[in-house]
Amino acid sequence: MPSEGRRLRLLPMNSGLRQKCVLLVPILASLAGCSRDPVQERAAFLSSARQYVKAEKYREAVIQFRNAIEIEPRSAEAHRELANVYLKLKDSQLAYRELLSTVELDPHDFGSQLQLATLYIAAHKYDDAQRTAEKVVAADPRNAQAHTVLGEMHTAEQAWPEAIREYQKAMELDPAAVANYSGLALAYTLTGRAPEAEATLKRAIEVQPNSIDLRLNLGRFYLMQHRLADAEMAMQAATAADPSAVQPRTMLAKIYLDAGKPAAAERVCTELKNRASDDPEAYGALASFYEATGQKEKAAAELQVLAASKPKDIDLKARLADLLVDLQRTAEAERLNQEVLSANPGNALALVSKGRLLLADQRFADARAALEQAVKSDGQSAAAEYYLGVAQVALGVSSMARASFSRALELAPGMSDAAVALADLDVQGGDYDTGLRLARQALDQNPGATTASVIAARALLAKGEAAQAEPLLRTALERDPANLPALGAMLDVESAQGKIKESVRRLNAVVAQHPQDARLQLLLGLACLKQNDLDRAESSVKQAIAIDPKTPNAYGVLAEIGRARGTLGPAIASYKAAIEQNPQKVENYMALSGLYEKQGNWEEAKRAAERAHAMDPGSPFIANNLAYLYLEHGGDLNMALSLAQQAKQKLPDSPIVSDTVGWAYYKLRSPAAAVAQLSESVRNAPGNAMYHYHLGMAYMAAGNPGNAARSLSKALAVSSDFPDAANARSALQQLERRTP
Repeated sequence: MPSEGRRLRLLPMNSGLRQKCVLLVPILASLAGCSRDPVQERAAFLSSARQYVKAEKYREAVIQFRNAIEIEPRSAEAHRELANVYLKLKDSQLAYRELLSTVELDPHDFGSQLQLATLYIAAHKYDDAQRTAEKVVAADPRNAQAHTVLGEMHTAEQAWPEAIREYQKAMELDPAAVANYSGLALAYTLTGRAPEAEATLKRAIEVQPNSIDLRLNLGRFYLMQHRLADAEMAMQAATAADPSAVQPRTMLAKIYLDAGKPAAAERVCTELKNRASDDPEAYGALASFYEATGQKEKAAAELQVLAASKPKDIDLKARLADLLVDLQRTAEAERLNQEVLSANPGNALALVSKGRLLLADQRFADARAALEQAVKSDGQSAAAEYYLGVAQVALGVSSMARASFSRALELAPGMSDAAVALADLDVQGGDYDTGLRLARQALDQNPGATTASVIAARALLAKGEAAQAEPLLRTALERDPANLPALGAMLDVESAQGKIKESVRRLNAVVAQHPQDARLQLLLGLACLKQNDLDRAESSVKQAIAIDPKTPNAYGVLAEIGRARGTLGPAIASYKAAIEQNPQKVENYMALSGLYEKQGNWEEAKRAAERAHAMDPGSPFIANNLAYLYLEHGGDLNMALSLAQQAKQKLPDSPIVSDTVGWAYYKLRSPAAAVAQLSESVRNAPGNAMYHYHLGMAYMAAGNPGNAARSLSKALAVSSDFPDAANARSALQQLERRTP
């Protein structure tokens, strides 16, 4: 036998025959090499692969197609069929590779070219998709599928007129392809052309009267138009067309709920559960109904029964665990969650539940890790992104939290919790108008949303509109007199109005009703601090710590009490305790850095700020503070400039950041660049003596004594005792001595 005739082939294996196959593979391969020529062998592999495809054994089919390609690498047919198998396995990268080989070997394979274009659309490579599809149209102007792909591409780009044109052309060329009708109807709907959308969907149903998908699309259209009676009729028609179909019934239940007919919705869900006991969507419908109507205990009871009867349904158990977290049945939730994650460590919902449990236990770093894993497992989970943002807020990394909340809102535009969280970050970051707008949007969706009311009130207070903020908070406190965020916001509002005594009186009354609530005790301590009753403040905060040593910010408030007494040592000790309790909270490091600055301990101040920057490198505030410490108290000047420039990118209009950038240029002996930045600071904050001083020094370095003298004089006119006042006087004297 010629040696080149022998090939060791990949063979699909049945696990029960694995041992025998190990012995037979060399023999069979050798015999195949002796008895078959390459053409016959390739044909045998292709035939075997196609049989596997027919049996839906796609992994085995891959092996046989690869064997065929090994014999004839330039077989476009084998590459094409292998690409289709990879598509069935949802492996788009390997499918893409095989499709590229296919069209390279057979440029006239328009079907494969259009499959490539579809993969380009999924990857948001719209230019490549358009170029590929238009190449097909140029070669075959009557190719309906090419126009369909162009319609899908324009839809993805939200280029509606172009999408409409392409779908219409596709329908003209192939009236029986009903997918084009759905695409055209969507484009009409989203451009406000409801009558054309309805007519298009009805026409599609005339073409394929038994299509459940088309009837579902018509029902969704009616639901979007709030035509509930028409939506109900469409779903009843879909149910009549296929009594075993689940989706029309689940949509019918939603329609009944939207129409205010909960009894009818419950009846449909019960029928679904009994009719399709093997379909998870069907047997879980009744639990979904209970959740949607706020009957969480009934939903949990229903899911527990289902979990017992469907022990292999891991997703069902994950759903139950998440609901138990909502119900604060923590021990049950933890036990069930561990069971789910043991069976499937990558279950995204179980990872979200784990993160929520860790958040409740104030283990914020662990929660963040679990939720990052959840996002990795399911990049489309709005809940995972939202709770990851919550963990990031707790850890003080607000820039990361903003990205997470924004992604959650992108995935679920109606997620009011994410909108409220973003509004809160905007208000904390000084963007009061955006925060107020987002909070009011949330209140429009849910007028009883206390958190949104609190954030709106905080934004109004920051804008100097305390009188408008107060009614929002009074309404919230009427609904829930012990609501902590509302009480905290009211404390700030009444402090601004000089009514701190009223807040202390209110908080005393609430604490009397809830004496074991550590956070209320802490808030009372904060109110007493604002009233300058330091002994009472300290007593309340220590009571909070005695009730719950993990009370957030308790040690920080103790530190502020120490600072108010002028005792920096105890204040520093309190912040160190706060860091020990929660080492991932960035704000504590910055507060500690500030205390060290007051103490004149610059090395420790820098160390604390460096820790904060390492934890939240995206924060412009931390970067700016650290840059200034380096500039004033020893550090790498180039690093200081880099940090200040990073802050400038995110806060381009901030006078304090422009001052830091300018002062860095001054220290690096680039006076012209320094003058440009420092002039900006003075223009935006003319009442800051330090900015005028820095500008004066930059003018001196630039050889402009007249402007230098004016800026230095202005600094001393604004304040005669700012920290660098003595240096300003000395510089002025130097200028006077130089003047002839």
